[in-house]
Amino acid sequence: MPIKRAIFLTFSVIVLFSLALLIQSSNPFDHSLYPVVIPRGATAKDIQRLLEAAKVLRPGGSGFALIARVTGVAEKAQAGQYVFSPSDNLFTILLKLRKGEVVQIQAARVKVTFPEGLSIYKMGEVLRKNGFRAPDQFQALAQEGITANLRQRHWGIFKYVPTESLEGYLYPDTYWFYVSGEADAMAEVMLERFEEVVVPFWNEARQKTKFNLHEILTLASIVEKEAQQPSERPVIASVFYNRLKAGMPLAADPTVKYALERPSKKVYLNQLQVDSLYNTYKRRGLPPGPICNPGIESIKAVVSPAKTNYFFFVAKKDGSHIFSRSFEEHQKARQRAVSGN
Repeated sequence: MPIKRAIFLTFSVIVLFSLALLIQSSNPFDHSLYPVVIPRGATAKDIQRLLEAAKVLRPGGSGFALIARVTGVAEKAQAGQYVFSPSDNLFTILLKLRKGEVVQIQAARVKVTFPEGLSIYKMGEVLRKNGFRAPDQFQALAQEGITANLRQRHWGIFKYVPTESLEGYLYPDTYWFYVSGEADAMAEVMLERFEEVVVPFWNEARQKTKFNLHEILTLASIVEKEAQQPSERPVIASVFYNRLKAGMPLAADPTVKYALERPSKKVYLNQLQVDSLYNTYKRRGLPPGPICNPGIESIKAVVSPAKTNYFFFVAKKDGSHIFSRSFEEHQKARQRAVSGN
């Protein structure tokens, strides 16, 4: 029996080397690290699906499940969290599983990308999808993020901020975070990025506007949500400035969505009655603060808007807008946008 077992183990090693080494990595140029949690009792197919979902393996055709069964790796894989890279070849992946190279949760770092225009709540959902342990804690930063310590360390930013929310100040970018990281630690990194990108621009451009930084970020966040075409940002900014100057409500749908507990993709008439300081249909002027975290281009567009006499705009099916000077023109533009002409 010992001889047969040795022969079997030797055969398994040969098979593992000969088959796994022939299969290339998912992406040899991507050295990012992704956490993959293998649950107790997972089958070879279960593990393959988890690796494919994490983009460590190419969907289908990797041969992972078959090789894992033949070599006995699937049965011997220790449950826990592993860290893999798309640049790992199949042999490397199998060997980690066979050895049980699980990592401590606090040691795993994950690359996270936050696009421009995400609210703190949406950022929390991105963290949740990437396996972070405290997305709810992160989402709470929208209500109670500016602690006394943060105000002290970032006094130049927060000395005039009238709210307790970090909304608008967590700069959208790509970061590497520990999956067990605390929300305030992640916020600190994003605030430092804000100070690197936004503050130098603001220090040079602040003389061009009568608004303070908080007000600029508030308007920039609305422009960020409205503009799907980058070239339209300064024009959309001009529309809101024209409305403010004329004493009109901003009437921006994204602010209403921000006020709703469960916003729908489209804003309906009954939702325009929501009782909130963020409802810019019922309340004139700017809302109390940003409704998302804008990128530098939207901030620049608000500091240096286009010079127009537009007061209205409506989105076309391709994401661009038709701009109008009067409500009558706007009504015709809405019909054109619906018909696609």
